[in-house]
Amino acid sequence: MQRIRTLIVDDEPRIRRGIERLVLSSGERFEVVAVLSDGREALDFLHQCGGAVDLVISDVKMPEMDGLSFVKEARARYSFYSLFISGYDDFEYLRAALREGAIDYVLKPVDREQFRLRMAEIEERIAGDRSRQLKLGELEQQAGRLKRTRQTQALSYTTSPGVDLTRLGYWVEEFPKGRYQLMYISLDALPVKSRSYTVKDWEAYFYALENILEELVYAHTEKSGGSGWCWRGGQSDFWTLLHMPEDEAAEDRAMTELADRIRSAFRIYTPFSASIACSEAIEDLYLLPEAKRQCLSLVQYRLVVGGNRLFRPEQDTLGTGQQGAETALPPSAGKVRLAVEQGRLEEALLQTKQFFEQVEKRESPAAILPAVQNLLILVHSASLTGSGHSGFAVTLEETFEKLQRAAHLHELKQEVQKRIAEAVRGIEETRADSRQSTPVDQAKAWIREHLAGELTIKRIADRVHMNPTYFCECFKVQCGETVLDYVTRMRMEAAKELLQDPGLKLQELSVQVGYQDVKYFSRLFKQWSGVTPSQYREQLAAAGRLQGK
Repeated sequence: MQRIRTLIVDDEPRIRRGIERLVLSSGERFEVVAVLSDGREALDFLHQCGGAVDLVISDVKMPEMDGLSFVKEARARYSFYSLFISGYDDFEYLRAALREGAIDYVLKPVDREQFRLRMAEIEERIAGDRSRQLKLGELEQQAGRLKRTRQTQALSYTTSPGVDLTRLGYWVEEFPKGRYQLMYISLDALPVKSRSYTVKDWEAYFYALENILEELVYAHTEKSGGSGWCWRGGQSDFWTLLHMPEDEAAEDRAMTELADRIRSAFRIYTPFSASIACSEAIEDLYLLPEAKRQCLSLVQYRLVVGGNRLFRPEQDTLGTGQQGAETALPPSAGKVRLAVEQGRLEEALLQTKQFFEQVEKRESPAAILPAVQNLLILVHSASLTGSGHSGFAVTLEETFEKLQRAAHLHELKQEVQKRIAEAVRGIEETRADSRQSTPVDQAKAWIREHLAGELTIKRIADRVHMNPTYFCECFKVQCGETVLDYVTRMRMEAAKELLQDPGLKLQELSVQVGYQDVKYFSRLFKQWSGVTPSQYREQLAAAGRLQGK
């Protein structure tokens, strides 16, 4: 039975004791938590207990702070019922008390039977309110569960293969604003004994894996203050989306810790190991398909270095992530990837030739094959980015098996060239289809005209009457970069033009190119240009290229 916590406030000790006895005799549900002598003392008590009071019975006129002032100030912060008691039969006091939300107004001397009747009415009213609050809380919890279910279903659909992106609508509006990171968990090669598993065995294991993942993600988000969603992918893979904190360093540590816990738990509680790939952080969920492709590309590195590892975006430029001279990819590898992404076959083959010239010089012949495998993973990633599929006629696993059987370096070169040609051809075909429509060109023109405004993906897509998720896909395929990368590049180019004016302050300049926070603009400018805006302006001055010079 939930008690009705009652606070009594009166400046006359005899009256206080009498009211306390009357309250306790009104039923076992009533509990007196404090008996105090004035409003100031009562207000301090409420602050100390966090307003944990259901009913306040107070005199009207008291020293220090009268009852009306006390209740008015207390109700601004706390929720409770109030019953006023006074020896003054004055209509103005009655009206003021009722205006402050009093349930009733009782005159001194207090009639005991009348008081008990009032308390019975109060008890019934409080019980009714508690019942309604309980039902409301249950409804809110149910609504929260339904919303989360809708969110997870949308995420599952977005990361499913072959989905019709035009049907997604404005699904992102269901999610909070902020930074997100996608995590892909894929079981490694299954143990030999798994061949004897029945359908029920597999169901039990996958149920256990899902529960392990959900518990770890829930514990992680409880600690970090963020949010997380988990869903099943294919036969033996899972996805997790994390709503990340603003601190990038903390974000990186948190992701690594969570991935380590997941891999460790999978090995401890099941016979399986898992490889995990994390995407770069995204600030707009319409870019989720792009993050998905990045994860699928990164996890391919386990074909080179083995499974049960965490693969991060930086490995697309560092090969296996190792820093040794014998294992790191030469600069030409990144140029191959860029040429493939842009659909430039001749440039890609030229850079491939330079790549082999560089790896052939390595002291250890054993380092050549992993470098070639890493290059193919980059090509695979570029194809996913440029066309939405690998473009390869065979899987990466089959390609790697061919590389293992190669008798000499010429065979390695031929296999790489063949895969590059397939990837570029796939990208060209996809872009040829996309060029039949002009919404992307219209969007680019509108972006250039509105660089100072708010340029969200939804707002841009609305201008060309396209579904935002589908628009992101079309833009990436046709332009070779994401919508937000294009927006940022246009803003940085505009900033460089504006920096030629020595009289324009950085705060004014940043606003003109769409950034209200000049510190954020400066940090972004340095990422794209290699120097701060001030340093760039100094370079212009040194070259005599500032306006008026």
